[in-house]
Amino acid sequence: MYPYITILGRPVGTYGLWMLVGLFAAFFLFKHLFRRREIRWECAVVVVCCAFGMALLGGYIFYMLFSVGLPAIVEAARQGRLWETLGQGGIVFYGGLFGGILGVWIGCRIVGLRFLPVLDLCAPALALGHAFGRVGCLFAGCCYGMPCNLPFCFALSPAIEGGARLFPVQLFESACDLVLCLALVLYLRKQRPVPRAAGIFLMSYATYRFIFEFFRGDEIRGYILGLSTSQFWSLPTFAAGAIFCFVVARRGVPSNPFRTEEGRILPTEPET
Repeated sequence: MYPYITILGRPVGTYGLWMLVGLFAAFFLFKHLFRRREIRWECAVVVVCCAFGMALLGGYIFYMLFSVGLPAIVEAARQGRLWETLGQGGIVFYGGLFGGILGVWIGCRIVGLRFLPVLDLCAPALALGHAFGRVGCLFAGCCYGMPCNLPFCFALSPAIEGGARLFPVQLFESACDLVLCLALVLYLRKQRPVPRAAGIFLMSYATYRFIFEFFRGDEIRGYILGLSTSQFWSLPTFAAGAIFCFVVARRGVPSNPFRTEEGRILPTEPET
C-alpha cells in the first residue's frame, strides 16, 4: 500500500494521481469516439468537465449520506463540528455515476448535442476511467477485499486486517472494467440502437459490482435493507440499463448526436 509518493519533496496522494490518469485516459478515448462521429473536440472538453465535476459532487454526497449518515451530520452541526465533518468526506462510485450522467446531460445542453447518443459514447470512457480509479484504491488501501489465502492474494498493510492477505477485489474490478471498455469500443465501431451501449455498461457493471461486494472486507460502505450500499444501488442501475437496452433502444431514438450544428466538425475544403 502506497497512499503517498514524494514528488519534488512533497507528498502526493497516489489515489488522486491514478484518478487524474484515469480522467485523461477517459478524455482521450472520449475525444476519439467523438471525432469518429464528427463532433468537435471542444464539445468533448465541455461534456467531460461537466460530467467530472458532477461526478465528484454526486460521489461526495453519496459518501456523506450513506457512509457518514445524515443523523451524524445533523449531530455534528448541533455540536458546531459541521465543517470538520464535511471535510472528511470521500467518494462513492454510484453517486459519482449518477452525478456524472447528470453532468453529461448538462454538457450536452450547453454544446447543443443530444443526450442519449452522447451517453453511449461516454460508456467505454467511463469504464476506462474507473479501471484506473480502482488501481488508485489499491494503492490508497481503500475498498479492500476480505482476508483470503489464495495464491493471488496479498497483504496491503499491517494496519489493515492485521496484515492479513486480502482478496484483491480492486484489481479484479479494474480488469472487468478494462474488458467492458474494450467490448464497448468494438461494439460502437458500427451504428447501434441508442442508447444500447449505455445500457450494456449499466447492466454489466451493476452485475459484477454486486458480485464483488461479497468479497469486500471494509465496513465503511454502510448497508441498506441488508445489502451493502453498492449492492443496493446496483439493482436500480441494472434496471435502468435493461430499460435502455430493451425499451428505449427499440423506440428508434435518433443516433444523430447533433441537436444543433455548432458542434459538428466542418468538412475540409479542397485546395484550389
